[in-house]
Amino acid sequence: MRIRPLKVLTVASVLPEELSFLERLAYNFWWSWNRKAESLFSTVDPVRWERIRRNPVRLLKETPQERFRELVEDSAYRTLLGEVEKEFDAYLGQVPQLSWPSPGPIAYFCAEYGISECFQNYSGGLGVLAGDHLKTASDVGLPMVAVGLLYQQGYFHQHVTYNGWQQENFLDYDFSLLPIQLVRAESGAPLIIRVELPDGDVAAQVWKADVGRVPLYLLDTNIADNSTNPTYQNITDQLYGGTHETRIMQEMLLGIGGVRVLAALGIEPSVLHINEGHAAFCTLEWTRHLVQQLGLSFHEAAEITRAQTCFTTHTPVPAGNEIFSLGLLQRYFSRYIPVLGIEWEEFLKLGQANNGSSDEGFSMTILGLRMSNHRNGVSELHGHVARTMWQSLWPHVASDEVPIRSITNGVHIPTWVSSDFAALYDRALGPGWRQRPSEPTQWDAIAAIPDAELWAVHIRRRQRLLEAVREHIRQRSGYYDEEHRQRAIAALHPNCLIIGFARRFATYKRSDLLFRNWERLASILRNPSRPVIILLAGKAHPQDIASKEMMQRILTGIRNAGLEQHVIFLEDYDLGIARALVKGADVWLNTPRRPYEASGTSGMKAALNGVLHCSVLDGWWAEAALSDNGFTIGHGEVFATADEQDAHESESLYQLLENDIIPMFYERDAAGVPRRWVKRMKSAIATLAARYSTHRMLDEYRMAFYEPAAALGAVLAGQRGRAARELSRWKRTLPERWKTLRVISADVPDRGVIHVGEPVPVRLVLDCGAMNPDELLAQVYYGPLTAHGEFVQARVANLSLSHVEGARATFEGTYTTPDSGQHGVALRVLPHHPHVPDPVDLQLVVWVQGEQ
Repeated sequence: MRIRPLKVLTVASVLPEELSFLERLAYNFWWSWNRKAESLFSTVDPVRWERIRRNPVRLLKETPQERFRELVEDSAYRTLLGEVEKEFDAYLGQVPQLSWPSPGPIAYFCAEYGISECFQNYSGGLGVLAGDHLKTASDVGLPMVAVGLLYQQGYFHQHVTYNGWQQENFLDYDFSLLPIQLVRAESGAPLIIRVELPDGDVAAQVWKADVGRVPLYLLDTNIADNSTNPTYQNITDQLYGGTHETRIMQEMLLGIGGVRVLAALGIEPSVLHINEGHAAFCTLEWTRHLVQQLGLSFHEAAEITRAQTCFTTHTPVPAGNEIFSLGLLQRYFSRYIPVLGIEWEEFLKLGQANNGSSDEGFSMTILGLRMSNHRNGVSELHGHVARTMWQSLWPHVASDEVPIRSITNGVHIPTWVSSDFAALYDRALGPGWRQRPSEPTQWDAIAAIPDAELWAVHIRRRQRLLEAVREHIRQRSGYYDEEHRQRAIAALHPNCLIIGFARRFATYKRSDLLFRNWERLASILRNPSRPVIILLAGKAHPQDIASKEMMQRILTGIRNAGLEQHVIFLEDYDLGIARALVKGADVWLNTPRRPYEASGTSGMKAALNGVLHCSVLDGWWAEAALSDNGFTIGHGEVFATADEQDAHESESLYQLLENDIIPMFYERDAAGVPRRWVKRMKSAIATLAARYSTHRMLDEYRMAFYEPAAALGAVLAGQRGRAARELSRWKRTLPERWKTLRVISADVPDRGVIHVGEPVPVRLVLDCGAMNPDELLAQVYYGPLTAHGEFVQARVANLSLSHVEGARATFEGTYTTPDSGQHGVALRVLPHHPHVPDPVDLQLVVWVQGEQ
């Protein structure tokens, strides 16, 4: 017989009044990026602190009363406690570093958040980036609220067998032991929201995590209200787990339910930021909310939604984007579409490239792109890849004009800089690097730090890394039996070159590139006068069999080649392991297949701590690499086959190790300092720290996306959506009126040869038909040509309306070519409306080009 409890109670230690601030601090993740605050918890029980993954709530609830009494009597501890409390209160109350002109905050939606290893609500880089985004918004005082899901089992814990096969362990989390709190309604009962699903409404309660000054609201379906439907109760069991049905339910809950949480809390955002397509359904619910609030039609309200929405895509391959079958979509949205007030065919067009095709699924990325005015990839290269990938949505312009811009990712410096390097920066740079970390001039004094001092700090970090690795290996069983465990621990020599090689195991990330030639690798690693240790870590998605097999080949290959003492595998990779590696390795290795790494951020974290990045020219490194701030594998070439590319780049990597990295590391002066290596460390810090910080990233989002989105949204929503109604009506009549537009003449001088910088006059005469001249944007389109006569990196210059006579309008202007060579010129006309930020989105253009 299974007996269920009548009541569930949490039994915890009682904090003395003198230490009561610890409980308040434990429930705000600010402690995770403030070293003094973190030390308050680690001092309680340093060993236990690490073993419970730095969880302050659990630490306080499980610490014996006797230990608390000891801390009360510790005057130094009490003094530190008082200092941190004052600093915490000052942080929460400080004046924002920037002004936010809108009444509502930015609402940030993401499927995962990596804030601390004690809170396993993330799987990898997407979640860690989201966590860093929230921390930075808190630091600068940008009003933001965040929405996500709370997973009962989080992401899996990795267990690797002796033969190298990954097994997944899913553990149920006790939310009462996490730094989160249940949100309650005014009645005192848990706040519950509901979302329409096929078999009735699913209910979700809401938890809140405080990330400094940013609240993060998380939905949880494992509640009694769903007890009659276990499927609903299990929706939020696992991050990226379950079937396609699980995923569509999770994403409806995240998007639709997330907006309803904000409404229930009385939060009216001025901007929506969707971090990857999982949350794109929020645009539908926000539109529905505006329909009800302002009395608009769906299409009218959607204009406000688009104006207010920012969409960030992270996936550089079409297959990696979430697509739901139409049958699944119809089953799950049959109750919701009538609420929106649109027909099924209209709904499908929002998530399809071919506008209502029965042969095409429903793409969450396309939904995000269609329902937002502001869109971006996460590095310069990824922006180019995304524009090319999604050009089919804007077929009337070249790929470089597809309205997806680039905002390169960054990292939250206070989280990822080590305490040792932070102290060094305080001494050498002053307080400016903490207050204005994205200003490059704050890092100029790095060059003046004595080489020996910088190297000594790095040596301390290496020692701490090796201690952490030894402890990690001792705590794990599976891949290492007792004999191999002891041999691996003994192999961690304090003077060896340490290469950190940790990332998600995915075939495109090519973790096997380093292991392509086992004999060559063995000869590199086994040199007794120049020993090398590779610290390898990573997880494969449970359903990604190809990547799990790749991991097994690598791990069995290490053992077969007798390299267990040179390649150390760290099981169950998480934020804790990542933090130790990026702060203490000598080299950070990255080997993705270009151009499939959208950005990557681990190398940015490493560089912040003087760890040299070694990577192919992909993601962020394609724009960041210089000759002296890291090491580059290959030259960004594109080969005919993947095997040819792998062969070339693995050879390049081996040569880098043999001829550059290892000799440079072991080249020491009389004082034991590797001068050339340290010079490169300084260059990495000076050139990368500011440029790849989330402070710079957030500022770009604020200026390019958030402020324009909030401003236009306010205009369109004002006077109960008057401007939105007018814009929707204008768009509805535009296609038929556009058909009446005619080109009368185009005058571009045919001089044969023009000089660089010479103004070239252009004149275009149009019969506007049913269009007004002020609704037209006439442009000259010019730039260098390929051998086949196609434009490359064309430029655009607007022409001015110079004369109107009846329906005839004349546009004139000039353009100049900044470079010599074979150039071309064309003219075009696009529709213009002051409330459409990019006319390319109107999908109409008249080209005046060759043979016209």
